[in-house]
Amino acid sequence: MDLHKIARVTRLNKLSKGRMLLIAAAVTWSTLNCSLDNCMAAAAAGAMARGESAVLSTMDKMRLGGIPYRNSAGQVVISGSMSDRDYLLTGCGTQAQIAYDIARASEPAITMDMLEIADELGTSMEGLEYSVKTASSIKSKIERKTDTAIRQGKLPKSDVEYVQETGDLIRYTQIVPHDRMAAMTSKTIALLKAKGYVLEKVDNKYLNPNGRYKAIHLDIANAQGVHFEMQIHSQQTLAANRATHAMYEEWRRPETLAERKEQLYRDIRSIYAAVPQPKGIMAVKNYSRI
Repeated sequence: MDLHKIARVTRLNKLSKGRMLLIAAAVTWSTLNCSLDNCMAAAAAGAMARGESAVLSTMDKMRLGGIPYRNSAGQVVISGSMSDRDYLLTGCGTQAQIAYDIARASEPAITMDMLEIADELGTSMEGLEYSVKTASSIKSKIERKTDTAIRQGKLPKSDVEYVQETGDLIRYTQIVPHDRMAAMTSKTIALLKAKGYVLEKVDNKYLNPNGRYKAIHLDIANAQGVHFEMQIHSQQTLAANRATHAMYEEWRRPETLAERKEQLYRDIRSIYAAVPQPKGIMAVKNYSRI
């Protein structure tokens, strides 16, 4: 791996050669893990027979660490670092933990590619420390989906099924100029394809006139079938996202009353509606590979 490229795309031009070599090693190890994911799962399954602690020990070694990056605020963050503090799916089965940890191990290699794309486009990545969904966030999602299934009189899925169908175990937020959101989306898709990624879905939230939220979401998979999400925002839509975050968290809680949900939905929608519509955004069509 080109060490000069590492310094450039991470925006850490004063990195020592030793630190750059460590980053290159983490990316190389992650790439190897991605190519050997079936072997990793088999090894973890063997460890499972020796007990849960053996599984967690085996899977934790799959990840050497994240990628350091200087964000637009000048802060140095480490990709996926929030999950390094919160990676145990307490109360879930070992298969669910294995599925989650394979995603965690895949993240550094994918992140380096996403940073290269941002460098080429002159954009930036926001919230990279959250590029891997935390275990507590996944556990909350499992609980919400289980509760919804029960309310609908359905049999809930297993925890591993819920983890495997979560498309944003790995996720990114790319910040682009507001009036160039449409053009930057097209360029991002082209660069993803050039790197061998598969575009699974384009979800242009602007095409839904009654939607509460505005951005463009891309669902992507690498050659090994590891899925992740990229949200394309501008500083304006990101500000709206932050302003409405607490309201959204309340809105999606199962215990929030229907009348309150309706009011929260209207309030969130009004904040996004105040953001000017990006030029040409309606030309970005939705797409689903399936």
